[in-house]
Amino acid sequence: MTDQPVSPSRPRSRLPFIAAVVACVAVACGVYLFARHGDSSDAMRTVRLAIITLNNDAFWDPVIRGAEDAAQEWNVQLTAIRSTPEVETQSKHVRDLLAKGIDGIAISPSNPKLQADLLNEAAEKTVLITFDSDAPDSKRRLFVGTDDYSAGGWAGEEVRDALPDGGAVIVSVGSLEASNARDRRQGLIDTLLGRPFDRARAMDPMDAELKGPKYSITATVLDGADVARGKRMIADALKQHPEVKCVVGLWSYSADVVLGGIELAGKAGQVQVIAFDESPETQRGIESGAIHSSILQDQYRIGYESIRVLASSVRGLEQRGPSGPRMTHLPIYVLKQDNIEALREQNRIRRLDASPGSSPR
Repeated sequence: MTDQPVSPSRPRSRLPFIAAVVACVAVACGVYLFARHGDSSDAMRTVRLAIITLNNDAFWDPVIRGAEDAAQEWNVQLTAIRSTPEVETQSKHVRDLLAKGIDGIAISPSNPKLQADLLNEAAEKTVLITFDSDAPDSKRRLFVGTDDYSAGGWAGEEVRDALPDGGAVIVSVGSLEASNARDRRQGLIDTLLGRPFDRARAMDPMDAELKGPKYSITATVLDGADVARGKRMIADALKQHPEVKCVVGLWSYSADVVLGGIELAGKAGQVQVIAFDESPETQRGIESGAIHSSILQDQYRIGYESIRVLASSVRGLEQRGPSGPRMTHLPIYVLKQDNIEALREQNRIRRLDASPGSSPR
């Protein structure tokens, strides 16, 4: 993946190739490691691993499906925990797993700052990696997931596509404590304001109106992952800022929040929407034209690679890289009306007529 956000026309032509390269490298690494260590009695011993989600949204269905498939392939006894987002709840899950002597934990931390001591304790007692949302200042071994700053930049490119003449934008997300939310928002802002690409840039304040030559960010709405509350907040924000032409929802459930808020405000069909991921609400919104596009992560591969890498690390097969934050970034797609059916055929997004609980891959 390049370091610069690219125009909407380029990623759709290059991403299948990038995805293929990433998949081949992952497979090649696995083959190499086990070919090298295959004669060791420890190489494929059963290991006990856990994956802890940020919340219990349907977003995690394909993530857990990928983790379960990896567990079957790599001889893992897996515990999948769908946590609620409260720091206390998620932290209790970590403590319980450590008390049971778990071999390794993959976690999407809800608040890395408040959980810093616990994450570092876990990293000292077991193998700890993060996925989906990172804790780069902790002692975690690795992060697996999306380059969220770039993903925010891609969302910014989609705003430009939807509003070529510019306009005011509202951002909607559950919280800015999670790194993925902060990074996506900052990538979006930097792209819309025409700033240079800089992952290390300090986060812009959420209570300030940010203006560029053509685009402005008038508000950032934090709904605490409460859909009903979020709809009311978006409606209120649209009434306070009637000039807004687009709302960008940064989390998977945000499409439901944004569309509901637009309807409550009496502005259906008047405001463009950019979403993330492939929830049923998002897919239906894209098909109806209510949503312009959605930034699609490879949720299945996030879960699969998290457990594959974690199992390899626990067995001592994962080679340590240079010091500093280690990242495994996975491909991103742009979901639009003209490719939604093709992505279903490729099994990259769920089918709306599938059985309950089904997910990509």
